[in-house]
Amino acid sequence: MEKIFSKINKNKLLHIISNKLDQNEKRVDLTDVNLPLQVSRINLKEAKVRPHNHNLKEILKEKIKPNECWIVLNGEIEVSLFDENKNNIKNAILSKGSILITIDGGHSINKSSQDSELVEIKLGPYKGGDLNYY
Repeated sequence: MEKIFSKINKNKLLHIISNKLDQNEKRVDLTDVNLPLQVSRINLKEAKVRPHNHNLKEILKEKIKPNECWIVLNGEIEVSLFDENKNNIKNAILSKGSILITIDGGHSINKSSQDSELVEIKLGPYKGGDLNYY
């Protein structure tokens, strides 16, 4: 797992890239428990999970940064990651199985292979038109 911090605010985590678990790891929580989007990478090798559901959670009515998660299903995707001031802080290649989590800052897809496919997960509701392009 690679954590990418702001160059302006050195302690502020902006992005997380996870490519795979080590063979001996069962579970890695990629995001902090206090973030609204919880993302974990889990090794299900020979695992069983009993039927379950989750308790209701109270969500505070305050404005928060809309965390976002991309999971690459196929292909390769070239991305740029940006700091709070919109400056590029990292370019990366994401491939099948890669996970990108954006907590703050911005991101772009610069290039993708013909077979690229990803899952995008973000806080809703998404009504369109709430993006700031730069």
